[in-house]
Amino acid sequence: MATLETHEQIVHRGRAARPQPAAWRYKLVRFLVAFDALAIGLAATVAGALTRPDATAGELAVWAALTLVACLVAFSFYRLYERDRQQIAVSTLDEIRDYLNAVTLVGFFELSLGEAVYLKSKTQPIGAGTIVVFWLAALVLLPVVRGTVRHYVVPLLNTPQQTLIVGAGEVGQTLARKIRKHPEYNLSLVGFLDDDPQPLSSDVEDLPVLGSEDDLIATLRDHRISRVILAFSRRPPQDVIELIRHAGLEDVHLSIVPRYFEIIAASAGMTDIEGIPVLEVPAAGLSRLATFTKRAMDLAITVPALVVLSPLIVLIAVAIKLDSRGPIFFRQPRIGRNDRVFQIIKFRTMVEEAELMRDLLLSVNERSGPLFKVRDDPRVTRVGRILRRFSLDELPQLFNVVRGEMSLVGPRPFVVHEDEKIDGWARRRLDLTPGMTGVWQVLDRTDIDFEEMVKLDHLYVNNWSLWWDVKLILRTLPVVLGRRGY
Repeated sequence: MATLETHEQIVHRGRAARPQPAAWRYKLVRFLVAFDALAIGLAATVAGALTRPDATAGELAVWAALTLVACLVAFSFYRLYERDRQQIAVSTLDEIRDYLNAVTLVGFFELSLGEAVYLKSKTQPIGAGTIVVFWLAALVLLPVVRGTVRHYVVPLLNTPQQTLIVGAGEVGQTLARKIRKHPEYNLSLVGFLDDDPQPLSSDVEDLPVLGSEDDLIATLRDHRISRVILAFSRRPPQDVIELIRHAGLEDVHLSIVPRYFEIIAASAGMTDIEGIPVLEVPAAGLSRLATFTKRAMDLAITVPALVVLSPLIVLIAVAIKLDSRGPIFFRQPRIGRNDRVFQIIKFRTMVEEAELMRDLLLSVNERSGPLFKVRDDPRVTRVGRILRRFSLDELPQLFNVVRGEMSLVGPRPFVVHEDEKIDGWARRRLDLTPGMTGVWQVLDRTDIDFEEMVKLDHLYVNNWSLWWDVKLILRTLPVVLGRRGY
């Protein structure tokens, strides 16, 4: 094992060769500002064309320029240009509330300014109708444009952060797998540091273990590392922070996976006891008001959806009946909230004798634990294959939602024999009504094993918020349309 360097050696080596500079961060900010300006310009053009055809080009240009400056200032106030420079993963959906607040603030500012101008000079300002249309257009265009930039433009044009994971155990390797699935994170994994690394799994074995944790500063220097992720390192985080600071490596970002991360909710609050930080983990479960609100949202979306989708539901039913013999719907006992059993409803996608054939296919099961999945399942009918590809077989679960047995968003409702394998803390997932979609459904579903699926459901229960439900519904749409997880 390498010997620890002295403070003087660390400082000298760090200053002699610092990691890549922070220029990429400011380049990223310029990307975001430029494309935000593009979205604002488009929204202003749409608003002007629809509501002020009588206005001169000069009047609209002055208003658009004022709006652009005001929006960019408001976005800076809401820190919409700082998160990408500091955080690994920034969700565009998480920023919608900030966009809403910022654009609303700008709208009130312009209405007030216009009223003041009118009272003083009797000049007709840009009307409230124009501002409202701009507000609506901006709230659509800004997230769409920024999400597109993050997913497609930034990975192509921006220099990725050279990233080192300290800790090559199960947590470190899992992090590496997840980072590789997301090019929009803009991270380039260099390797691991670990005093006693576990054998690397096949999907990350190409990443080298570059040394022990004592080699941290030398590794940062030699590989021009700009982000370090501590994944259950044996060295206390404060020691790593001191090493990096004493080496003069101001441009290295440090991310830490906390202990007990499985049970820490995003809504957890931080307090202190005479200077000692204490994390307050809220109790899982919903209040009566939250339960009522969640149920109201389910009905407000599901009932109109059933009306709109009824022709499609009838068409699918006819196709199933013409394609193969058997019932239109498939019903199966599932475990719901508080261990209550209910019958889940799906369109039948398999031949009538499918359950009898299941045991014959156990040898080719692709899932771990009690789950069962075969990609090219011979029991699936021709119509069933199309329905599964676009998740249309799950449409009848809307009836389960109306009956209160399911929610639009919630933990996965396991079948009885799967549920029997879950015990201990993981059963807290049953504190909420099971859902048609959830956290694991919006991820790469074919790569999630049973244990991680249960953890994700538990994470959802601990973190529940109405806004998170909305985000999961919105994130489900591109997953279904992109046919991921099929």
